[in-house]
Parts: sequence; structure tokens; C-alpha cells
Amino acid sequence: MTTGPEPLLDIRDLSVEYRLSRRETLRAVHGVDLDVHAGETVGLVGESGSGKSTIGRAVLGLTPPASGSIRFDGQEIAGLRGRQRARLARDLQVVFQDPLSSLNPSMKVGDLLQEPIRVVRRISRGEAAEIAGDLLERVSLPRDAASRYPGAFSGGQRQRIAIARALSIDARLIVCDESVSALDVSTQASILSLLRRLQRELGVAYLFVSHDIAVVRNVSRRVVVLYKGRVMERGPTAEIVDRPYHPYTRTLLDAIPIPDPRGQRERRARRLASRVRSPGGTAAGGAAGAGCPFAARCAFVQDVCRTRAPVPIPIGARQVACHMYDPASGHPRAGEIATGGWDDPLAREPGPAPDRQPAGTTRHDGG
Repeated sequence: MTTGPEPLLDIRDLSVEYRLSRRETLRAVHGVDLDVHAGETVGLVGESGSGKSTIGRAVLGLTPPASGSIRFDGQEIAGLRGRQRARLARDLQVVFQDPLSSLNPSMKVGDLLQEPIRVVRRISRGEAAEIAGDLLERVSLPRDAASRYPGAFSGGQRQRIAIARALSIDARLIVCDESVSALDVSTQASILSLLRRLQRELGVAYLFVSHDIAVVRNVSRRVVVLYKGRVMERGPTAEIVDRPYHPYTRTLLDAIPIPDPRGQRERRARRLASRVRSPGGTAAGGAAGAGCPFAARCAFVQDVCRTRAPVPIPIGARQVACHMYDPASGHPRAGEIATGGWDDPLAREPGPAPDRQPAGTTRHDGG
């Protein structure tokens, strides 16, 4: 968590549940804390099913929270309905993964942009059309795009239109929900560059939801890593990407292709080592819901990981929910790490802690 001015978006102890049947519910998000300051981008990253999009939907009022607090600009917004939620839409907007599904295909682009402008600002059609043209130019589209339908544009162009619509009523925070994941690499780069430029020019903040940590690395200052609805690691993006502490974070980074056959083989070997370690994907010896949610896939798993949930441990500017960094957990690696025995715990293969070397000697073990 950052200190200083009050966050624009402040989420505390958020939990979200989905009812599967009359007797069964699925908890998709477990006690998540998250904040976004004005003009800042915070990445929310995790695999499919991690709960990241559910958090975005809870912020937007599309999914009700089971418990916890969601505050925007100091106001509690969890549970807002009707006119109160509609008023909030001026400040809080969203850009979805598939812009074609969020843009009415039967309306011209100019009408799509003018509609929210006229409702909020109470201005004439001519004034709204002028603002719509300015918005199109701001997202690097020609003004005459206003006379065409969304289906006439490419995926990247439609995403630019969706961004222009989100900005049409001066949004202060935009939830980008997998907003570039359906685009090719070069188009992704151009949209990310556009988002960064708009942030510099307008001071808009982004909650950037993505499964791709490589994309998050290029756009966010801070990142929150989710797995099965729980925060595994959080902190400055550059620190976490350059040197992940949680085994799950490294799994996400190892999934990024690199143009180096040897390095790619090493990453593949690490991914294979972190595959499910017991039948059915459940950590052996642990009851359902007990322990660390990543225990069944973790190459560094110990008994404590299967039976007790880790607590967030502060390490510099980041927090890590892993028993390896908690000296009180009893994890065999925790003592070595706490005393500086290993510079990078994830760089070493799982196994017994190495013997300490006599004073004045150097250990050459590739760690």
C-alpha cells in the first residue's frame, strides 16, 4: 500500500461470492485490499479464474460484494443503485476486452460518443458533435469516423472508440478489463501508448486488469498479483517483474515467451516443476480451503503450506503472502531467507537448505 494523499479508489477486505445453487456458493474473491491514486495505473494480474475481473465488476457495480468496502473519492460506493450509481458513471468508466460487444452496432460512432455527453452536460447536438470530433482526434482517429458504424473498424480502432467513449464525460478512473488481450502485439503496443499519453494529458487513473504480466509491466506503476481470489504479491511493478518473490508470480513470468531457446527451455522446466503435485489439484494433507491456495502447484511446498494460510509479509515496498518469508511459519526456508542466507530464494531448486559455509569462504552453486 502507498502512503500520502487519500486514494481515488480504496478497496478494503473485499469478498465476492457467486451462488451456484440454493446450498452452494463459490467465493471468487477473498479479503482483497487494493488502492489506486489519481493519475496512477495499478495492474491487477492473474490467470483465468483468479478473481481479477470480478474485482473490476464489483468496482463498477455489476457484481455485489459479499463483504468489505469499496470507496471512490472518499465515498462508499458498494451497494449504490439507481440514480446514485448513474451519477458515479461520470467519474468511473470501463473499457472491456471486446469493444464490439459494448458498442451498439446499430448506432453511428458519432451518436455513441454524443449520447453520454448530451445526457451529462445538457448541451445541444451541434456542441456534442464538436466534442465527439475532438475526442476522435484525441484517440488518433479522423473526425469523419463519426459518420460510420462500429463494424466498419478494426479491433484496435474499435478499442480507440471505446476509450473515447469512456473519456467523453471526463472519467477520472477507467477500469481496463483485458482491454488489449484480443489484439495483436503491434496493436496492443499502440493502444498502451495511447493510454499512457491520455494519462499524461488528462490525469486519468486506470485499474488495469490482465492475465498477461508482460502487458501489465509496460503500463502500470504498481501491480497486485491474484490467485484463486487471494493476493499473492503486491508492490512496485518493476521490482516484482525483475525479481519475483512469490512462486506463483514467477510462474506467470515464466509463461512469457522469450527469443532465447535455452532460456525458454529453462522456463518450461520450471513450469513443469510447478504443475499440480497431487491428484485432483488439491494439496495432499490439506482440507478444502485450508492452507495456501497455491500449495498444490508450488515447487517449494511444505506441510505448513497445506494446513495454514500465509499472512502478507512486508519486504521493502512490497508484500508477499508466502510462508517462505515468514520466520514464524516454520517453513524450512524461512530462517535462511530472514537472515540473508539466500539472495534470491526462487533461483534455487527445491530441496534441503544448503549448509552454511565457513566464514571467509565463497559458495559457488549457481544461486
